[in-house]
Amino acid sequence: MNDDDRAMMMLEKGIYEAQEMLEKEQRFRPFALIRYEDGEIERLANDIENPKDAYRALYEEIKLCVEARPADIVVLLADTTMPSELGEEGIESAIRVHLEERSQQHKKIAGRFIYVPYQLQRLSGEESVQAKLFAPRAVSFPSEFFA
Repeated sequence: MNDDDRAMMMLEKGIYEAQEMLEKEQRFRPFALIRYEDGEIERLANDIENPKDAYRALYEEIKLCVEARPADIVVLLADTTMPSELGEEGIESAIRVHLEERSQQHKKIAGRFIYVPYQLQRLSGEESVQAKLFAPRAVSFPSEFFA
């Protein structure tokens, strides 16, 4: 499996987990996945009530983890509002994935926010909720986790 395949696998793993939480609870708390060089994947989360504070704490924890142990890929996910300049009419919610890969660090703009717009839909005659995902939109920026 090459670097791009590993990054795609981590991205998909995070998005599917977020989608499952949205369908169960109609929201999800920030969480992160770190893939270390030895192939181990660690999931990070916390119990901080405020989502912005929870996200910031995870961000700082990721920095410490990456300093302490060689990592390949980091994904940090949050439930957010879709930026109006990226969104489509009527779709306000998004899964935001902060994705960074060590293999991309030679590039000036190596980090990405990938916004996956979604709508929660209740299927007619059913109590269950479906999180319908739409085409992702990416925004690039300089790496924050890898030196």
